[in-house]
Amino acid sequence: MGPRIETPRLILRHPEMRDAPFIAKYAGDYDIACMTALVPHPYPTPAAEMWVLIRNIAAQKSLNAHLVVDIKNDGDVQMGGMAGIFRRTPESDWEIGYWIAKPFWGKGYATEAGQALIDYARDGLKTDRIIAGHYDDNPASGRVLEKLGFRYTGKACNQFSMGRMAKAKCLDMAMTFHPG
Repeated sequence: MGPRIETPRLILRHPEMRDAPFIAKYAGDYDIACMTALVPHPYPTPAAEMWVLIRNIAAQKSLNAHLVVDIKNDGDVQMGGMAGIFRRTPESDWEIGYWIAKPFWGKGYATEAGQALIDYARDGLKTDRIIAGHYDDNPASGRVLEKLGFRYTGKACNQFSMGRMAKAKCLDMAMTFHPG
């Protein structure tokens, strides 16, 4: 079912049906959906429920991990976003992606979740390279990726965004782990 990863402030875990209303509400916000490739806007709860069901089935057959980001706060836990590590094809590099709900922006949660995924890729998946990308009109995501150690590859593509219902320029980044 995918890894469960804990950091000082977060728990990354497999999505459950109870998460669907939160996913629909927060991921479906245009400011979040337009910065992702696969999140629609609007995002009705039944579509989020279907996504959770599909992730449950896929997790049994794949190492791809699409994880809820729970935020720990004084003994309470609240869903604060999603983060994942996946391969687009069996031959492609491992890739990370994430979104954090607006109420939690600016608190370093994206960086913390991203570092957890990087550690999992290096130590759990035993890969020596991971990739990521961001739309060029989302420099905040680029700064998060740079803090994590990703570097721009010089490549860009026009990638479709379901939230925008249009293509947008996406900037490619990569990170290579050095043995030892």
